[in-house]
Amino acid sequence: MTRVKPSKQYSMTVVPYRPYLRMFWFFALSLTFIVAVIGSFFIGRYYSVGGNGDVVAEYEELKQQYNEKLAQSVKLEQQIANLKLATEVDRKANEEVRSKVVELETQLADLEQDNTFYRSLMRPDPSDKGLVVDAPSVVQTRSAGVYKYNLVIKQIVAQHRKISGYATFELLGKQGDKNRKLALKDISESISVEKIKLSFKYFQRIEGEMALPEGFIPERIDLKVVVQRPKKAVVDKKFGWLVKES
Repeated sequence: MTRVKPSKQYSMTVVPYRPYLRMFWFFALSLTFIVAVIGSFFIGRYYSVGGNGDVVAEYEELKQQYNEKLAQSVKLEQQIANLKLATEVDRKANEEVRSKVVELETQLADLEQDNTFYRSLMRPDPSDKGLVVDAPSVVQTRSAGVYKYNLVIKQIVAQHRKISGYATFELLGKQGDKNRKLALKDISESISVEKIKLSFKYFQRIEGEMALPEGFIPERIDLKVVVQRPKKAVVDKKFGWLVKES
């Protein structure tokens, strides 16, 4: 016969039914929670405002100092801008003055050269007769390797007749270890042919600028004047490289 196992029995306690007591504890706990929240709020406000009063005052002071320094910085920046503007104006004025001085000095040098030339025509050297080739004038410009040249060929005779022919201008020097010869047409934009045409009764000027190749060291100038009319003649001249500063 199968044996039936009895179920577990629990102890039972009889409690009085008191519904108002449960409501009392519910309201008591709710009130405690509300008081705690309100207290925490006022405590936090006290420490953030009252407790940190020194920090707030220091922040306001730093803010005022910052505004003052910012105003000083703006004022200094304006002064620097004014100084830069004044310096730029002075620099441009000085450049204009220097440029004007250089221009006047160049004009003065040209006038002195023209004066010397015309004086030689009006009062020629007693030893100068027939076809005269003056030493070319070479003046250094402010550009490196660029020179102004001025060559005058004139006729000093009792009775002037028109001369026709040509002239060659060659610059001799060294470039590195090699000797080199440069025709005027290769270094001057004013001349396009090797044989420069001559046609004059009293004088003829050949002038312009020549730009020398980099590294070229000039030594002398060889001039050759060939007269074809009215009477054939040849004049060869060699001049050392003499440069005047502008």
